[in-house]
Amino acid sequence: MTEHPNALLALKHAWNGAVAASDRVRELQSAVQAVPDTADVAELDLETFHSAALAQSNAVMALRGLIEELRRRAGASAP
Repeated sequence: MTEHPNALLALKHAWNGAVAASDRVRELQSAVQAVPDTADVAELDLETFHSAALAQSNAVMALRGLIEELRRRAGASAP
């Protein structure tokens, strides 16, 4: 059994969050690709696109920060 069950749980949750946020970006792919080259940008649902991109970015950065912290902890506890 690991000495850090909370760290492992945090890693699993952060990973799942990053995957879910990435799935949302992927879901919007067809909508973005369907935008005609002549479309008026002001008529696009930029708020939805921004929200999905921001959520994905935040989730990945949180995951990265957690992994970096776990690496520091693992290095500090190594003999």
